[in-house]
Amino acid sequence: MVTSTNGRTTKTATTKTVSAKAATARRGNTAVVDAKATTKVGTVQADAVIDLARVRKPFYAYVGVADLAVATLRTLPVYYSVGVQTAQSQVNTARDSVKTLPVVVREQLTSLPDKAKGTYADLVKRGEKLVKTVRNNPNTKVAVAQAKTARAQAKGAATSVRRSASSVEKVASATANKIG
Repeated sequence: MVTSTNGRTTKTATTKTVSAKAATARRGNTAVVDAKATTKVGTVQADAVIDLARVRKPFYAYVGVADLAVATLRTLPVYYSVGVQTAQSQVNTARDSVKTLPVVVREQLTSLPDKAKGTYADLVKRGEKLVKTVRNNPNTKVAVAQAKTARAQAKGAATSVRRSASSVEKVASATANKIG
C-alpha cells in the first residue's frame, strides 16, 4: 500500500512490513533530507545536509565552458584573418626562441595548476551569470509556471488512478469472497 501525505510516503508489502518516510526542506543554499525506514529487522534513520552552492559549481563550470566555446567560435573569422597576417612574423620570432624553449616550457608547466584553478573559477562565474540570465528571463518564468501546473495536474491524476485501482481491488475482493 502506498500513501502520500505532505511529501511522506509509507509502503507496506504483504510478505513483510516496511515503512519508509522521507521529508525534504530547502533553506537558502542548503537542502535537508530526513529519512526513516522500519522493517521487521530494525529501523534505519538517515539525515543529509547538502550544500547546493557547492553542488552547482560543476554545472556552472560546464555552462561557462559552453558559453566560452560559443564566444570563441564567433571570433574565429577575425582571428583567422589576423592570424594569416601575423604568421610570417611569428615564424621569424619562433626561430629565435627555440634556444630559450626549455626554460620557457619549465616556467609554463609550473604555472599550470594556478592557471587551471583561475580558469575553473572564471568558468563557474560565467556559467552562474548565464544561468541567472536564463532564470530571470520572462519566458523562462512562464515555462516554469506551466511546468508546475502540469506537474500538479499529473500528481492529481495519479492519485485518482491509485484511488480507483484501490476501489476496484476492494470490489473484486468482496466479489471473490461472496463467490468463493
